[in-house]
Amino acid sequence: MSETQFKARPRLAPCDPAAFRSLAGHWATGVAVVTTIDAEGRPFGLTMSAVTSLSLDPLQLIICIDARSTSLEPLMESRRFCVNILGQDQRDIALRFAGRGPDKFAGIEHRILESGLALITGAIGFAECLVSAVHPGGDHRIVVGDVIGVEVPSGEPLVHFGRQFWELR
Repeated sequence: MSETQFKARPRLAPCDPAAFRSLAGHWATGVAVVTTIDAEGRPFGLTMSAVTSLSLDPLQLIICIDARSTSLEPLMESRRFCVNILGQDQRDIALRFAGRGPDKFAGIEHRILESGLALITGAIGFAECLVSAVHPGGDHRIVVGDVIGVEVPSGEPLVHFGRQFWELR
């Protein structure tokens, strides 16, 4: 199947951005910290709920990153990322990586994988990916990653719904 681009959009009444944000917040999602490295091997990371599986053949994930994110340029340089799925006891880590700061990894237990990517200690699962495609998506970039390694230690996930973190139990 070939890629389809739709040139003309039908005229629609404008949608209120606050209403759209509220709608998006009513979609319950898991919470992940996506890590990457820059050309010098320094770690970067950001909290993300815009992560989804794309394909089983080949194994692929999609992440959607704000085009203004300080992690986007390093990800584009290294062409790799790690999705750390956070457990329900990792709310503080989610908040740390959701903000801006000079060293988000300071005081956060993690180890460096062979790929150079950071794995957050206590993550209930992770996937290492190589970037295979990047597509524009409004004010975000849609990044397709080929999965090259996964691990699922276990645990209960941290969930995001209605601009709050929740536990399943």
